Amino acid sequence: MKKKPVQICIFLILSLLFTSCGQAETAPEQENTTPVETPEPEPAPPETEEELRQAIGQLGQGEEALKREYYEQLFYMDVFQEADYEALAQLYAHMGETALQRDILSKALRLYPSRETALQVSAIVVEENGENQEMAELARQIMEALDLHDTAALRELTARDDWRRILQDGMLGVETKTRYRQGEDLLQIAADGAWAEITWLGAEGRFCFYRGDEHGAVLGETVLTESAYSGAVTVIHSDGEGNVTRSYTGTLREGVCVEQISIEYQGVTYTGKLNDDGTTAEEQYAKVAEAGGVVYAYTGDGKSYLYQENADPGAFRLDAVSLGLPEYTEWR
Repeated sequence: MKKKPVQICIFLILSLLFTSCGQAETAPEQENTTPVETPEPEPAPPETEEELRQAIGQLGQGEEALKREYYEQLFYMDVFQEADYEALAQLYAHMGETALQRDILSKALRLYPSRETALQVSAIVVEENGENQEMAELARQIMEALDLHDTAALRELTARDDWRRILQDGMLGVETKTRYRQGEDLLQIAADGAWAEITWLGAEGRFCFYRGDEHGAVLGETVLTESAYSGAVTVIHSDGEGNVTRSYTGTLREGVCVEQISIEYQGVTYTGKLNDDGTTAEEQYAKVAEAGGVVYAYTGDGKSYLYQENADPGAFRLDAVSLGLPEYTEWR
């Protein structure tokens, strides 16, 4: 009986030994030896004039936005050169930023006056759509004055400082063009100092216009179809003091006056009958015919008349141009 504990102990020791031998030995973890590439630091953006000019020279097609940014930095650093103005203007044109294009060229024109730059400025049509609140308010006032046939209001508008600042970039002696579109309304404004020509094409072909300077003005309204002026027409001519010198009221068909025309001239009203082809239907005064003229309107009592010198009754016509309407073309 005394030998049993010894046997049990030996058995336990052997069991532990066999168990230890049967366990898999855990391999030591291997260290990751894959090389890790350290990213190269991005180059610092150009800051100095030299760095900016070098960066501009390295930019290619499709990087116009960054090129514009660098040129604008040079401009605000006050290191712009004459060629830089032209380069930035071309970038603005490429991006459709016509207002910025005209603005930068107007600055160049002040510093480096040239006929070429002046012509470039005049050729630009600045597009406005109502987002510029100052321009939107100015357009509202223009259309209101045109709607009322208010020549005095338009003369006042075109003489204001904000007119020259918004539409002419403060320039004198250089014609500028601005096109304003809002809904069905399209305004085209050409301006040069005191002179301005404005056209307003509205809904259903309603067409109003103003052209004037310190010496006088013409204002009118008719209907513009796809091919020509056709519809009721009113045109008013005024002198530099705002006095009406003559006015026309009648009907246009394909740009030619037809049916009847009423003319106010020097405070007297004249009326003329017209054929369907625009030629006069009035009786010709012999003395005028002998002198090679054509009578086209008489006063109510028939004692006074208006006539055109050096004209043939079969060829003479009153048309839109002779009344004073502009030859309209939509700017592109």
